[in-house]
Amino acid sequence: MPLTNRQRFLIGPLLLVLLSVPALAQKPCFTREGRAAAERKAKVWQEPDPAYDPVLGHSAEGGPVAGAPPVDEAGLAKPINCVANRDPSKGSGTTPKFHCSVQGVVDEDGDLVRYKVKPHFKGQSKEKRNGEVYGEFLSSRFSKALGFFADDEWVADVTCPDCEKSLTGSFQGARFEPFQPAAGIELHIGKGIDANCDGKDSAPLAEALSRLLQGGTPRAHIDAFKLWLAFIDHGDTKTDNQKFACLKWTKGADGALTCEEGQAVYYVSDMGSTFGHSSDSEKKARLAAWAGKQPIRVSGGRCTTTARSVGDASIGEEGRQLLAAGLQRLLDAEAKDGLITRVFRASRNHERDQPAEAWAAEFVRKARTIIDAKCSG
Repeated sequence: MPLTNRQRFLIGPLLLVLLSVPALAQKPCFTREGRAAAERKAKVWQEPDPAYDPVLGHSAEGGPVAGAPPVDEAGLAKPINCVANRDPSKGSGTTPKFHCSVQGVVDEDGDLVRYKVKPHFKGQSKEKRNGEVYGEFLSSRFSKALGFFADDEWVADVTCPDCEKSLTGSFQGARFEPFQPAAGIELHIGKGIDANCDGKDSAPLAEALSRLLQGGTPRAHIDAFKLWLAFIDHGDTKTDNQKFACLKWTKGADGALTCEEGQAVYYVSDMGSTFGHSSDSEKKARLAAWAGKQPIRVSGGRCTTTARSVGDASIGEEGRQLLAAGLQRLLDAEAKDGLITRVFRASRNHERDQPAEAWAAEFVRKARTIIDAKCSG
C-alpha cells in the first residue's frame, strides 16, 4: 500500500534521526594499529617523580589526581559519603565491587567521578576483611615511588546507602551494609588501549613482556619489573589483570584516538593478590604469608626471579641495579623519617594484621636481598 503524504511527512524526519544516531553515539576508540603499536612500544618503567610521596599518594608539586579522596597529613583518607553510579561494564574478577560518586566531585569534562569500591564482602569483622584492599593500596603506592605504573588507590570508610544496586556481584552469602569500613577506592590511570572499543585492553604477562622486549623496550626495565612483581608477590596473574593503557592521547577528526608518543604503558591493573598471595580474600596481604619469600635467587652468579607467569625468569645485572637503586632510596627514606613504615600505616592493614613496623622490617629485608645480590651477564 503506498504511503500517504502525512505518513511521508512523519517518517522522513524519523529516518533522519535514526540514521544520525550511530554517528552521534559513536564512541572514540583506538585503532588496531594503535593497539599493535602499544604492544611493541609500551613502557613498563620510567624515572620516578622525586617529589612523589607514597604516603599521600601524590607529589607535593603536582598535588592530588583529579577526583582523589581527601587525605590527612598521615595519608589516611577521610570518610566518603557517596551514591551509586553504575558502570556499564562489570569488569572481571569474582570479588564483588560497587561504583559510586560524590556530589560535586567531577572530572575535566564536568562528569561525576566514578569510584570503583572494593568492600569487605565477607563481613565487617576485622579478621574477615578483604585483604585485596590493602594489597592494592601498598602495591600502587610503592610501584609509583619506584617508577612502575599503577592505578591510584586509597583506603577509606565508605557510606553508600543505595550502592547495593551497583554491585557487580552478590556478597556471597553476606548481607550488604551501607557502611563499609576500610574499603578500597580506585581510579584508573589513563585510558585502556583496546582496538575499536572491543573492551580487550588486557594482555597475558609473559607474552606481553616478550613482545615489548622484541619491540625495543630496554631489557633492564623488563627485568626490574619482573623482580618487582616477585617482591610484592603478585599472585593472580590471569590475563585480565594486566593491561595496556594510554596516559595522554589525541582525538582525530574521524573520532579515532591516538596515544601520544611515549605515553603507552603496560602495567598490573589488579594488584589485589599481593603482599601475601592467597586464593582466599581474607588471607591476602597477611604478613605471615609474605614474610620469608625471596624475590630473587642467585646461583653461580646467575640471577632468576620468583615472579609468576613472566616466562623467562632470568634477570640481568642492569635490571637488578635499576630496582636496587629505587629500593635503596626507599630504605634511605625509612632511616631518615620512617617513610616505609608510614606507608604501611596509611594502608590501615595493621587494623587486621601485624603492626606497620613489622611489615616495614620485612620490606627492608626483602629489599636487601636485591640490593646485595650480584648478577652475571
